[in-house]
Amino acid sequence: MELTWRVSRAQVVWTLVGVVVAALLVVVLASFVGGLAIGVFLYYAVRPVYRWVAARIGHDGGAATAALGLVGVPILAVLGYAVLVGARALNAVVGQMGLSQFRDSLSPYVDVASLTEPSALLGLLGGELGPVTNYLGLAMTWVLRVFVAVTLAYYLLCDGDRIGRWFRETFGESPGAVAFAEGVDDDLTTIYTGNLLVIGATSAIAVAVYVGLGSVAPAALPIRYPVLLGLLVGVFTLVPAVGMKIIWVPYAASLFVRGLRADAGLWFPVVFTVVTFVVVDFVPDVFVRSYLSAGSLHMGLLVLTYVLASVAFGWYGIFVGPILLVVAVHFAREILPALVEANRVDAGEN
Repeated sequence: MELTWRVSRAQVVWTLVGVVVAALLVVVLASFVGGLAIGVFLYYAVRPVYRWVAARIGHDGGAATAALGLVGVPILAVLGYAVLVGARALNAVVGQMGLSQFRDSLSPYVDVASLTEPSALLGLLGGELGPVTNYLGLAMTWVLRVFVAVTLAYYLLCDGDRIGRWFRETFGESPGAVAFAEGVDDDLTTIYTGNLLVIGATSAIAVAVYVGLGSVAPAALPIRYPVLLGLLVGVFTLVPAVGMKIIWVPYAASLFVRGLRADAGLWFPVVFTVVTFVVVDFVPDVFVRSYLSAGSLHMGLLVLTYVLASVAFGWYGIFVGPILLVVAVHFAREILPALVEANRVDAGEN
């Protein structure tokens, strides 16, 4: 049986228009992949809060503003501050270990860290506009990314249900497409909302542990800012592979150095290291993350995706990776079998 295709000129023209518009959108949006990925993360992270508020005030815009203002923006602020502190700590470790030759590969992060140094402000006051211009350009880039992320999250919160209804009405005759979209939405909800819950649970555990350790610490080895330290440890659970170790390992090393210099003994640095590794690092990662972040996805596959996406895309790979993984998995589950079956039917008819 010979297959024939009947396509009108109007269909050809509109298809070409659609391809051109899609290509232009890709070109425009490609410059804001990081901001868009953060926006998707922010949407899923605050959606439970938004729905809770919307059910009580009955106003989509007000609920979205409240959810983003009370939860979303603080999340971004804590994440940004945590990355800044972690980058400065990493910069210091690189310098102390004599690895300055590798500093160029870390320059995007090290340069951000130097924004908090007094020299940047002195350069501004002294008229050294070269470095300051770079800092201002970097700051404006991040302001634009945050604006894109918050704006995208806002309109997804307000119009998400309408988009869902439109998709079901448009593709209702294709159950595979609907199942694909619903599966992607469910898994992204689990991953991103789960990540937020993991950060919260880990931060709470870390703060409690560090406040408790601070109460028994020797006078020469106090735990400075235990609440901030716990929050940073919790936030850095987002970083693939090394995670919170970026924060607590250098801090533990500093305790050992301070203990030797102050002749205060090493019992407290040892206790700090063991308790942090077991209670703060191991337990939340094995139990809390396994139940809250993976959903129907294999945990090892999810961790591998975080690592590979971060290497491939840079900083925003942490946010893009789960999207690519979920889309690929549900395409293989829902769409690919239907395509294979359709090819078998066509081959049988021929």
